[in-house]
Amino acid sequence: MGKYLVIGDSHIPRRATDIAVEIYDIITELTQNKLFDYTFFTGDLIKAPKFIDFLNLKTKNNVFVVIGNMDYFDGNRDAPLYQKLELNLKNDEKIVIGLTHGAQIQPRGDRSQIEYLATEKNYNIIISGHTHHEDIFLTDKGILLLNPGSVTGAWSFVASGILSFILLEIDEINKQIQVILYQLDKKSGNINEFKYFFKWKNNQIQNKF
Repeated sequence: MGKYLVIGDSHIPRRATDIAVEIYDIITELTQNKLFDYTFFTGDLIKAPKFIDFLNLKTKNNVFVVIGNMDYFDGNRDAPLYQKLELNLKNDEKIVIGLTHGAQIQPRGDRSQIEYLATEKNYNIIISGHTHHEDIFLTDKGILLLNPGSVTGAWSFVASGILSFILLEIDEINKQIQVILYQLDKKSGNINEFKYFFKWKNNQIQNKF
């Protein structure tokens, strides 16, 4: 079972001062028994070395980071625009996960444009950010679009204002996919979970139920 953290848009220190303690706590809890295999960071990190060091400790392999539009001015200018990971499944099949910030998508967060980009890049799952508005959507072509929102709840033109991230789990043998959206309720301090279930069949992603 592959376990992947999908997170991003921290915007530290311009739009947020730090990562909430509750976020550190839930990530620590999620990795008590097994580290994330990979972490996908959607960009606009700006400067958060403490948090990146923390994610590296909680990730077995790579922490993939892409450049966000604000990173050009004051952040990690050396990060690539795209990253990808190919996962081998049973019977010599594979799922390709692609990562980009999403600033090139117009209108901002437009699902049809993100799907088009994924099709061009041959991604089965495309992870993007930029909107600061979390989104989990399966297209008619069987491409899974994931946007974890902003881990700090940072402002943007279409932001939800919710601190959020995604846990992606892929069973390579049974070809089952689970997506869990985590959202922090700032008033209560509680973490809310929303689960989505998919399957890999006929070389595309389908709803499980």
